[in-house]
Amino acid sequence: MAGEPFDVLWSRIERRLARSAPACHARLNPPADPAALLRAEQETGRPLPGGLAAWWRAADGVSPARPSLGETPFRLLPYGCDPYPVAEALTRRKLYLRSSHDTVPPPLAAPLEAWLARCGQDPAGTYYPYDATPLWLPQWLPVGGDGLGGGLFVDLRAGDQYGCVVRHGTTSHGPNPSWPNIETLLAHVADTLEDLDRDGD
Repeated sequence: MAGEPFDVLWSRIERRLARSAPACHARLNPPADPAALLRAEQETGRPLPGGLAAWWRAADGVSPARPSLGETPFRLLPYGCDPYPVAEALTRRKLYLRSSHDTVPPPLAAPLEAWLARCGQDPAGTYYPYDATPLWLPQWLPVGGDGLGGGLFVDLRAGDQYGCVVRHGTTSHGPNPSWPNIETLLAHVADTLEDLDRDGD
C-alpha cells in the first residue's frame, strides 16, 4: 500500500516472514545501534534517507544464511539479495571505492578523482552504466547483496531522486533506479510475501 507508515509496512513484512519464511525471519538482526547510523552519515558525508534509517532502526540487516546441503536460502530482497547490517554496508562501500581506484593505472588516478568529484555533483538518479571503468561514488551506500558481488545501493546525492535504490553488478550498475526509495522497495517486498502466502493457502 502506497504511503503507509513505516511501522505498518515493516509489521506486514515481519508477520509474513514469520509465517512463510521462518528461517529468514530468524535471521533478522536486532535494531541497529544509533551510533552506527551516525557513523554511516559521517562516513558518507550525507544524511540517511528516513526510510533507510527507519529500516535499520527496525532490524540491522540479517545474519548470514547457513542453508543445509542442497537448500537454497530464502532472500528477503529482490534479485536474490539480503539486506546488509550497517557495518557491512560501510565495509562494502569501502571495498567498492577501493576497487575503482585499483583498476585505474596510476597516471589516471588524478583524472579519476576529478571525475568522481564531478559525478558526485550530479543529481541523484544520474548513472554511468556504460563507462569502461567500474565506477563507485562515495555517495552510494550498499544496502543489500546477492553473495556474488552484486546487490542494491541507495543514492545519497542531492536531488529529486535522493534516496532512490539502484541495482548493481560486479562491473556496472543499472541505468535507472529500480525503486524511488527504501519504502517503495519494502512495499514491493511486503506485497510479494503476501502473494506467496496466499498462494500457499
